[in-house]
Amino acid sequence: MVLCVYLPVSFSILFFLITLYINSFVQVWADRNVPYWLPTLPDIGHNLLPYCTYFQINNYYISIAFILVIIRYIFQRDIRLIVFRRWFFLQAVMYVMRTISIYVTSLSVPLPSCNTTAVGSPSIEAFYIMFFMHTTCGDVLFSGHTITLTLCALAWTTYSKGEEHYPIRWLWYRLRGMNQKIVSNGSSWFYPKLDSTGDPLSFYITTLLVWMFTIIGYLFIIATRFHYTVDVFLGFLLANLTWQIYHYYIKNLAERRSIIITRFFLWFEDYEKLQQQLVHMKKPYNVTRSNDMITTVENKKRKLSKKSDESTQKKKKVHFSFDQSENEIPKKMDFDTLSSSLKSRASEKLAQVAVAKRQARDKTDPTILSNVKLIKKQLKSKQKQMEHKKKKKHINIVQDKENTTFRQRLKERQKLRRGVLYDMADKSKKIWEILRRDETTNEVRVKLCGELMKLIEGNVKFLSMAHDTTRVLECLIQFGNEQQKHYIFEQVQKDLPTMSKSLYAHHVVMKFLNYGTDNQKSLIKKSLHGHVCKLARHSIGCRVLEYCYNDLCNSAERFQLVQEFYGREYAILKTTDVKNIEELLATKAATGQRANVLEYMQENLMACIQKDLLSTSIVHRAMHEYIRNADEKGRTELVDAVKEKLIKMVHSRDGARVAIFCLWYGTNKDRKALIKSLKSFVVKIAKEEQGYPILWTIFDIVDDTKLVSKIILQELMSNFDDIINDSHGKKVLMYLIAPRNTKHLQYDLVQLMKTSDALNTSKKDPEIRQRELFEYCKSYFLEYFTSNTLATLKDGFQGFMMTEMIERLSPEDNLSSFYTSISTLLDNATVEPQAETNLIENQITHNVLRHLIIADGKRQKKQKHNQTLVSTLLSTISPDTLRTWILCNRGCFIFVMMLEHGQSDECKQIRSLLVPSAMDTLKRQSFAGAKVLVEKLLSSS
Repeated sequence: MVLCVYLPVSFSILFFLITLYINSFVQVWADRNVPYWLPTLPDIGHNLLPYCTYFQINNYYISIAFILVIIRYIFQRDIRLIVFRRWFFLQAVMYVMRTISIYVTSLSVPLPSCNTTAVGSPSIEAFYIMFFMHTTCGDVLFSGHTITLTLCALAWTTYSKGEEHYPIRWLWYRLRGMNQKIVSNGSSWFYPKLDSTGDPLSFYITTLLVWMFTIIGYLFIIATRFHYTVDVFLGFLLANLTWQIYHYYIKNLAERRSIIITRFFLWFEDYEKLQQQLVHMKKPYNVTRSNDMITTVENKKRKLSKKSDESTQKKKKVHFSFDQSENEIPKKMDFDTLSSSLKSRASEKLAQVAVAKRQARDKTDPTILSNVKLIKKQLKSKQKQMEHKKKKKHINIVQDKENTTFRQRLKERQKLRRGVLYDMADKSKKIWEILRRDETTNEVRVKLCGELMKLIEGNVKFLSMAHDTTRVLECLIQFGNEQQKHYIFEQVQKDLPTMSKSLYAHHVVMKFLNYGTDNQKSLIKKSLHGHVCKLARHSIGCRVLEYCYNDLCNSAERFQLVQEFYGREYAILKTTDVKNIEELLATKAATGQRANVLEYMQENLMACIQKDLLSTSIVHRAMHEYIRNADEKGRTELVDAVKEKLIKMVHSRDGARVAIFCLWYGTNKDRKALIKSLKSFVVKIAKEEQGYPILWTIFDIVDDTKLVSKIILQELMSNFDDIINDSHGKKVLMYLIAPRNTKHLQYDLVQLMKTSDALNTSKKDPEIRQRELFEYCKSYFLEYFTSNTLATLKDGFQGFMMTEMIERLSPEDNLSSFYTSISTLLDNATVEPQAETNLIENQITHNVLRHLIIADGKRQKKQKHNQTLVSTLLSTISPDTLRTWILCNRGCFIFVMMLEHGQSDECKQIRSLLVPSAMDTLKRQSFAGAKVLVEKLLSSS
């Protein structure tokens, strides 16, 4: 009998689960056939309510409502079976209706940026959707969340008689320190209505709170753009109508014809006596109902209580008379006498209960007391025994831990966890210990790989998911033959996207990318299609994606991967008609979908930024493409989100471009925050191949030169020697001396810097900004060039840095020590061929000296000053050493440059030095420098 009582409830739950699965299956089908290309339909609810991005709140909301209804009725024995069987049955009916609705009609997606996660097999994805693990976007008409919320509210308000009043009133009186009983003569909204026996019938506060909770849920569904407003309205309307129609039907069930549906609901609603007598209902003339039909009595009772109670209706007895006389007239029952009899019976029962309680208090049976004492003693003795056993077990455990090592305890835990597979894993690890050693020969490795393959056969997935056994697979992939690699790859091929996100299994995927065949690598790259955005947002999956994108893919394959940031359709179908984002946006602009692409890109990029996963090159490329093509609002939102995290992106070209665009389009506040985030990383950025243009942009665009000097220049100058000797760092220093000079800096980057001139985001004059930055760091340049003159002369780039610096220095700057160091170094130089000290004939040193003389001459023409480089050379270097310069070609050309750019008195000093004593020697020389110098000397004379 007990099982028969639970059969209807079990049927309802099973029916509910089956329809829920079918609905989820059809959701996946509808999502894959929804017209994503159609624009969103106009909706008043979407216009009135602000957009809420956290759509998962809908799933949490209906889960809370579902659990609250179960908790509310699970402990109420008299009606819980009735409530649950009807509740689950009606939800199943509604899901059948919804399945038909979403299958028949497909509407456009309410949220264009909605990202479906149900991309696998529909039969498997249906299970994920049932438990809110995956989501779809195309199941619009009508809302399933609204169905569940509405039925939960109706279940609560229909069957709850107001029992919630008791704990609320009790807590109220406890807080106020009062000790009162619940009375019925209070205000109608705070006190429940009572029936004739004193039981509550309804409680208005509960109904109000339940429907407020439900309406808030409706608003969340609309605000998250999960559904259109009409979907929510139809879900509420259909659920309410279905609930009312069903209850009206079962209340009049006994009067209906004997058909299959009636028989089913007689069994389902537990009309046992009616079901037994249903055989005689085929003779309608023999069936008469006593007491003028049961429905008239029930209607009168409804007028008294104003709300029917399903539990009391279930207990009502329906009397049939099966006499053969057709003329018998049923007796009518007076309703007044019926209500008075109920009152009298209730009062009698209450009196009997009160008398029984008094007798139990006054009289105590001595036998019962003795039995109670014995039971208490037995319980105490058992508790003591249990405590004694626990102490013994604890002592034994402590002793075992002291006597065993950590590795032994670890093995015991692994045995319990792995069970039968422990021995196989242990043997494979022992083989791996020998296989991975460098001294192991190739012949031994071949044998060991064969033994490993026999052990791991059929258990590849198990081995790939553990931290110790995954190394066995990695070693076998590295040293195994093609057949062994092929077998392992076949075992894991279907689970590659899942393994890419596993803490240990992703190493197996990485090994295949390193040591696998070309076919296996291409299959791994194809397996990432449809999962790029998920992997980019995963802390482990992004490693596999980065290695595959950066090291293995060509340009076409990279574009196929990055396409998944443009829209959901590109996860399945890749476009080959366009080559970059600009061409794709041009085609989308013609169809009005350009904004949808940029919105989808922004959604995925914001997810990566929130999870702080900004080290992958594919994310840098997508972000660069977005900020390059987004509107002002989109750029502002992206800059605000990423401005303090750009240090993780400067190592790639696209990441550095994103930082440059953030500096260009950010406000002064954004630039200040960005510069502060670079603190302690300035030297690293200056040495990065792609990062140093960021510092150029800061020098170009930021007006607050004090902030730049304090954070950027101070760190650069404190590591001046390290930076000036770096191939990329010295370009940063050159930009401080000669900004945008294409003679020394890369032309493409200089043109990139010039594009910021059209933005007009900087108010300060560029010349003033550059002069202020140069004034801060010029002393460091002079100090370094003076103390490292030889290295500077031999390094062409540093030498040209010297020449550019001399041109920018003012007359107040003292260059005497710098010129003296150059002169002293040249005084000790020789002109012997192939000698290390032959600086005069050295090509690089010769060019640097020439440009130094030219730069000093230009500086002298602008503003005259006493000490020049030529005068310092003539006064410091001995005449005999100077005359040796004419013995080499480049030495003669240095004299020519001194005559062309020196002052008149310096030229006279040179002629007196060379004429007439050195003229014969110069005329005997055959190289071009001597001939040019002779012409200069003769013409000047």
